Amino acid sequence: MPLSLPRLPIELLDIISSNLSNSDLVALSRTSSLFYPIAQRILYRNLVLSSSHHNLSVIVTLSKKPFIARFVRALSITIDPCLPVMRPFYNALTHALSAMSELTSLHLSLDTHLSWVLTPTTRPFTYPRLHSFTSSFPLDAHVTAFLERTPALERLELDTAPVSGTTHLPHLSHTAIPRLSHFMGSCQAVKVIVPGRPLESIHIHDGDLSEDEVACLAQSTGHIAVLGVITSALLVPFLQSLARHLPYLAYLRLMAPFHLSSKPSDDTFYEQVASTLTSMPKLLDFELSGMHWGSSYQANEAGCKRIWQAAPMRTVPSHHLEDSPDLISDLAFVY
Repeated sequence: MPLSLPRLPIELLDIISSNLSNSDLVALSRTSSLFYPIAQRILYRNLVLSSSHHNLSVIVTLSKKPFIARFVRALSITIDPCLPVMRPFYNALTHALSAMSELTSLHLSLDTHLSWVLTPTTRPFTYPRLHSFTSSFPLDAHVTAFLERTPALERLELDTAPVSGTTHLPHLSHTAIPRLSHFMGSCQAVKVIVPGRPLESIHIHDGDLSEDEVACLAQSTGHIAVLGVITSALLVPFLQSLARHLPYLAYLRLMAPFHLSSKPSDDTFYEQVASTLTSMPKLLDFELSGMHWGSSYQANEAGCKRIWQAAPMRTVPSHHLEDSPDLISDLAFVY
């Protein structure tokens, strides 16, 4: 006797339905009460919404039907800043986000002043499974309040535009985001995000990191292996500070245009840089203002000595990637 559809395991029906196109899923959801929840769950699992795709109305649907919003696992919203979007839409986005308790990935590319959409209008909701959050928002009170409710977050990327020196940095409790391993944001935000958290990868694309602020990076409880920063500090002392405070650096990208434009005409500058790099035992690749530095080993009386020198830009050697598989995903930010 053949099995009827209602007798099939729900997991099997889910796998079969996962191979259908969105249009077929919509049609399937209308066939029976059996397939309706299965199709709905798959249709709303991964959402990529944007003003250019003209599908932002999905947010309104989710705000009105929170039981569907709970199906969402990954959400990406991109809105052209030149496009006028009415306040009711952002109110709907706030309500929809409040119901997405099963989110694992969230990307919001909105006007930087709209971080209030992260603040629920009713009681605060937690996001126990959210591991990646990328947004165009700076680190403000709304963002930090949101981060307090993301205990599983591992990757955080915020607006990297410089923040006014008079802007008050928001408070973030020491127990928030205890699993954070990757951060990209402003130089000011680093002071709030890094201390006490297990960072392994940090990228700062604004401001001016000083020698004193390198010590702030060392307050991470993790082994920082990937670092990208901008500095106007004296270059050799700055590298020495990195070597002292971050002994596990494997990939370093440093922008120091001011000092490179006024560097000595002889080889002294390069020799000092190369000598400092030898004090970083874990370093595999170094880029200085677009100039790649390579290394090789030379035999001497004490054994093998590592030699660094400037070289044309090249890709990271494959054997280095094999030695550090956990860093591969971060290399896109290094080069």
